[in-house]
Amino acid sequence: MTIGALIDSAVGPIAEGLSPTPHRDAEELYALAAGIAVADIDRDGEPDEKTADEFRRLTGARVSGVPMAYLTGVAPFAGLELRVGAGVFVPRRDFGDVVEPAVAHLAGSTAPVVVDLCTGAGAHALAIAHRRPDAEVHAVEIDEQAYGFAERNAADRVAAGDTGINLHRGDVTSPGVLAELAGSVDVVVSNPPFVPERTPLPPEFGVHQPSIAIFAGADGLRVIRGVIETAARLLRPGGLLVLEHGHLHGETMPALFAADDRFADLGLHADQFGYPLYLVATRAWSRAGPFAGGGRLRSRPPGDVRRRPAGGTVRRRSPSADPGVRRPGSATARPLRRPAWPRRPRCAPDG
Repeated sequence: MTIGALIDSAVGPIAEGLSPTPHRDAEELYALAAGIAVADIDRDGEPDEKTADEFRRLTGARVSGVPMAYLTGVAPFAGLELRVGAGVFVPRRDFGDVVEPAVAHLAGSTAPVVVDLCTGAGAHALAIAHRRPDAEVHAVEIDEQAYGFAERNAADRVAAGDTGINLHRGDVTSPGVLAELAGSVDVVVSNPPFVPERTPLPPEFGVHQPSIAIFAGADGLRVIRGVIETAARLLRPGGLLVLEHGHLHGETMPALFAADDRFADLGLHADQFGYPLYLVATRAWSRAGPFAGGGRLRSRPPGDVRRRPAGGTVRRRSPSADPGVRRPGSATARPLRRPAWPRRPRCAPDG
């Protein structure tokens, strides 16, 4: 059997295991087993016995639902490679464009302030810090294991030359989280849990990935509601919220935001498959006062240069008054495609 035939023989079983990218998975698993790059695979060659056995072992794990990134130890995301493993939600490599609205909103600003709520492995925070080295980026996570991965990834990015980020262990739904930033944040991004409890999911999400990063109450909105409250308090007027909610809430989020006059200019975005993925909303100016969120407003005229913390290290913050970080999940969007089962929870890795 040639290497190509061995790889092809794994595609069907991997697809039956509900991977959305079985061909890519099979190639990457062979490359991992052989200790080579995918580009160096010789499909016409013959595999040695040790490599073939290891490939079959990895394939079996993938078919059972073990996330691809757990097997490789690395999750590509928005041009970065992040360390992941059991206990942390896997960033979805094909959905890195979620950071694009955040980066676009920051164009023309100087030393912007960005907050990533439910940071997990640190994907959104580190991707934005990589693109905007002048930004003051804060990331909040409640889970100890996920926080540890975020710390390691942040240290890796500093070693690679990126600006350090501020990591906080805390609950994103707490009224006191990041209180010192109230009314001064330019962008809030969040990829919270949004799957209703007891929703049947493929083993990749229902068994192998941490439930705290996937499930969020009976309606899947428990964390999302808290994230919206926190974002309203942190954002300056004109600031942007970028919130992932997945296909489960394509018809929930518009109604939720229509009843909230703290936000305006709601925009709904689908993933590459046509399913609802995330929304963007602008923090509105209050008609009754300087800031509708109750926090202090620190206005910053265009061109005003804000002094940012020194770079070169990962700036770690002590836990907030209510330690812990949660994640949301639910939304209402235009009726796009609706899968037969909850195809992509907040944490659906794509390979």
